[in-house]
Amino acid sequence: MNGASPDGGNGSGSGSSGSGSGSGSGSVQLYPIALGDSWTFDVTAVGAGSTCAAGTYMQAVVSANATGGRAAFQMSDFCTAISGTYDYSAPGGDEVDFYYSDAWLVLVDPTLVDGHSWTYANTSYTWKRETSVTVPAGTYDDCWTAEQQVSYTAYLTYCRGVGLVHSYSSDLTGAGWDAQLASAKVD
Repeated sequence: MNGASPDGGNGSGSGSSGSGSGSGSGSVQLYPIALGDSWTFDVTAVGAGSTCAAGTYMQAVVSANATGGRAAFQMSDFCTAISGTYDYSAPGGDEVDFYYSDAWLVLVDPTLVDGHSWTYANTSYTWKRETSVTVPAGTYDDCWTAEQQVSYTAYLTYCRGVGLVHSYSSDLTGAGWDAQLASAKVD
């Protein structure tokens, strides 16, 4: 279900992280979210008809207001086709939920076990452990890729202390995006 928000989501945390090596900096959460956090992505269009325009775009936590009966963060998206903000919540640990159709859905499942799968709306994801991930912002060591279980290629890679570092989707026609973290400000 990449139509709701191509990034997949975020969570609440403390610490700071900027561009560069992700190891040992920032929050201990896999996908930290706090008011004022921001992530800048280098986005490349994949194939013809990509929903996300090529370029450098920021995703940011712009407010913190309760939604659906719980504390939530409102975040903009790096994808130019996604306007407005979306609601994310971090109920505890590494879990991050996304508010969709009047319900909270687990976006980042806290069961970080290679091969573990979970349902997300009309699709599912499976965790794949990554020992090292390099993106323009740097190299990160404690990372997990949520591979979407669909007939095309789509995945979200999160690294501890910084959050989403890579979002990739190429649909059945070959159209999609490749968004890689260029810099981050995570407090």
